[in-house]
Amino acid sequence: DVPVPEPLCSGSTLSMEGVDAMVELTTLNRRETIYTTYERIDGIARLFEDCNDPWGMFPTTYRHITNRIIQAIESGEIEDQRWGEQIVLDFASRYFANLEAALTGGELSYGWGQYYYLADQADVSRTRTVLVAMVAHLTLDLPYALWAIDTTDAHADDYFVLGELMIEITPLFIEELLYYYGADAEDILNGFFLGEWVDGAFGEDTMITLSYQTIRTKSWNNWRLINSGLGLVADGEIYTAFWTIDGVLASLDAAGTI
Repeated sequence: DVPVPEPLCSGSTLSMEGVDAMVELTTLNRRETIYTTYERIDGIARLFEDCNDPWGMFPTTYRHITNRIIQAIESGEIEDQRWGEQIVLDFASRYFANLEAALTGGELSYGWGQYYYLADQADVSRTRTVLVAMVAHLTLDLPYALWAIDTTDAHADDYFVLGELMIEITPLFIEELLYYYGADAEDILNGFFLGEWVDGAFGEDTMITLSYQTIRTKSWNNWRLINSGLGLVADGEIYTAFWTIDGVLASLDAAGTI
């Protein structure tokens, strides 16, 4: 008899077999390419989506982001293609490492720890939760990814081109967050990525603090601090930025705005 495979979901979370499958997807080898990286992110997103597990909200957005960066590398929108490939690989590896740690009881960064904690809370808005993940990846992971791949000031144009690409694909993951997770994030993500805020809906503090381009600029500046041997200063800036934004999102959630 052919053995019946164990289900990968247990209710709306991964089963033990699902966790094993997920850990396999997060375990990298020395032959990773931008394409295998995309396949891993897509596989992670699909498995979480199949289980309706809210830990998957971030990879649902991240696969669109990664796919668009790959297109930009292939089309020459990114001038230094090798740098573009390296940022995809290193940036994603930090997501994979933190997901694996969350699945296996390892040590996570405080930003990713907050995302997985919030995702497990039934009374926390899913829109708030996925934004915390985006902010963790942009504030904590991005400056160190830039540093790890020997970024220089000559890469500034490519870096900011990548930022513009994310704005372009926002509608794609807004739609999927609603479809898979019931997260109606359109208004706040249009504000975050496009600067198109619904008048008066979120308040001045939110519009200033929750700016994707401002966060990316700060991450570039924090990379420069790290590159200058001022990692401790950068870490302080990163910590303050993350928890400030987390607090703004918590307030919006408490008010029922998101």
